[in-house]
Amino acid sequence: MTHSSCLMKNIIIAFFSIYLGFTLYGHAQTEKQLFKRAMSKMEEKDFEGAGLDFSMVIKLNPRNDAAYYNRGYSRMIMGDNPGAIQDFSHALDINPANPEGYYNRGRAKLSLEDFLGAMQDFNIALTARPKETKYLQARSKAKSGLQDFRGAIADLTLAIKLTKGRNMDYIFDRAEAFIDLKQFDLAVRDLDRVVRIRPKDPNAYNARASIKLQGGDLDGACLDWSKAGELGDVNAYTLIRKHCNN
Repeated sequence: MTHSSCLMKNIIIAFFSIYLGFTLYGHAQTEKQLFKRAMSKMEEKDFEGAGLDFSMVIKLNPRNDAAYYNRGYSRMIMGDNPGAIQDFSHALDINPANPEGYYNRGRAKLSLEDFLGAMQDFNIALTARPKETKYLQARSKAKSGLQDFRGAIADLTLAIKLTKGRNMDYIFDRAEAFIDLKQFDLAVRDLDRVVRIRPKDPNAYNARASIKLQGGDLDGACLDWSKAGELGDVNAYTLIRKHCNN
């Protein structure tokens, strides 16, 4: 091989090496930029647009578990729970150490009324974070779906203890579980706490009125509807006319 041939061969090799390096760098940059853009779209609640960008990220890097996870979250928000479950499962296959993946896959299963599958996912999430109260609340919903109301109450009681009674959603949910067991006095006791903390919330009075009515305390229910109406809930007066003036 002549000197000029060798030189040309070296130039060609160097050119393709530089081209390949720039191509790989460009792909890496594209993946990073697309992921960042997708996250920005999620913050703006453009979940459809975010999902499209995450799909492009996955096409560039099928091992990007965060892209699968966030696309799954976007799909879940848009109501595509089967698609969300599929994406969360892909993310967990790549990174099985993410408890949020199990939690959100469980939430998607709850929406499809796969209560047992949901509870199994929440169990795994709770193994990693046993004091995460949103996981406890989610598992309580799965248990309620399976009509294990006492189990649901146990999870919610722990969540209420861990949050020192500051999260009213947990207290509301426990009251509902007490209602399912027809333990109306305990349900009212829980909603008494909600009313003390949210004295200007008509929903709290309406919820307590509904429980009192089911428990046979018509006078108490009517007084609670009256308070809800006083706080601006016009529908409370419809209930007063229906139940309280006979």
